[in-house]
Amino acid sequence: MNQLRMISLISCFVMILYFLIFPFSDISMAEETPEAREALIKNCISCCTGKKQVCINIKADLRLCEAVFQTCVATCNSEGESPSEWSDCWSNSNKGKNQ
Repeated sequence: MNQLRMISLISCFVMILYFLIFPFSDISMAEETPEAREALIKNCISCCTGKKQVCINIKADLRLCEAVFQTCVATCNSEGESPSEWSDCWSNSNKGKNQ
């Protein structure tokens, strides 16, 4: 009887662990495909393009806006590793993926 109780406790413990870990297995094993990464970069670059148009409308200095646009695109291509005045474009492209 004592062995039966021990086996049932171990079985319950294993089942509880399984039910706690199983729902999170997709999160830990998720890998980003090259297509998904490319879509993130494209979203980021389109955000940079939109900000460039706003910059031109506000500052009317094409050279300054083009320079900031190029650093923003570099941030997108480096996947957020390089600094940019418009670095929120990379952050926003990642948020769109999670929703």
